[in-house]
Amino acid sequence: MRLFMATVHDIRYQAKYGFYFLYAFITVLYCAILYFLPDQHKAIGASLILLTDPATLGFFFVGGIWLLEKDEGIHRFYGISPLKPIEYILAKGLSLAMISTLSAFFIVRFSHPGSADYPLLLSSIFVGSCIFTLLGLAMATYASSVNSYMVRGVPVGMILILPPLLVTFQISHPVLEIMPGTILWRLIDGSIKGQLEPGSIVFLLD
Repeated sequence: MRLFMATVHDIRYQAKYGFYFLYAFITVLYCAILYFLPDQHKAIGASLILLTDPATLGFFFVGGIWLLEKDEGIHRFYGISPLKPIEYILAKGLSLAMISTLSAFFIVRFSHPGSADYPLLLSSIFVGSCIFTLLGLAMATYASSVNSYMVRGVPVGMILILPPLLVTFQISHPVLEIMPGTILWRLIDGSIKGQLEPGSIVFLLD
């Protein structure tokens, strides 16, 4: 119950600062971009957009949220509340993953309808977003300002995003294939195209 209430609180906090409005606008913008892409490029365009934005949304947003809470003294409240640290961390991951998953659904639904495997797509986005959010939260604890967080976060973000971008452009290597970003991108791309079999999923995650 504490985890549920903490997640609801985080959703309200994010709504208060316009996170949902901002992402609704960005989602509409992405849908418009994909709508005007040639049909043969829609799937790859959607997979790259979902990887570089909704899937990694939490990694960059959580730093700002952490620092906002720190400035407002909210962390002192958590120090005397019954909320456990693991519940605080999970609530952050779950609340941001929900935004990512909703955004991914609407982007694919309105710009690339068809044979998409929505259960696999949305679960991949949700889990990927949770992992990236937790990584971003770990880095945010060492940041004293948004600028310092970006200085730390951008190189790590590039490590996550660059391998799948290279693979997309036919620059492949066994090391690139085992990077988390590449695995997540292959799950997203395959689920959008509806071409992933259960055996392929096991192979990617092995």
